[in-house]
Amino acid sequence: MNHPITILKDLCDLASKGNELLKKYVLSPIQKEILRSAAKSGEFHILQADQLAYPITRAGSMDIGDENDPASLAYYYEAFKLLCQNWYIEHVEGAFFRLTASGLDKASKIK
Repeated sequence: MNHPITILKDLCDLASKGNELLKKYVLSPIQKEILRSAAKSGEFHILQADQLAYPITRAGSMDIGDENDPASLAYYYEAFKLLCQNWYIEHVEGAFFRLTASGLDKASKIK
């Protein structure tokens, strides 16, 4: 089984090579919430806890999703992966990710 950070890093790296679909991509409500949550700091950390089936997404200093609800964590993790895939989020190192310029721009426009 691949480690969640490795999967996210690979998605971000692949997206950094260019994605023409980005302009046509429609964000889900969860993706909008993730971008909005990181709009001030621009940063994310992916936290993997042994007792949880899915990683916790932390935007700035706020954990997103409900640690007591595996479905909630799964939805946020999947939405985060799609944001990486569409080059709104890039991998920096380890568990640290940040909004790209496109991600910052999109986050600032979300109501």
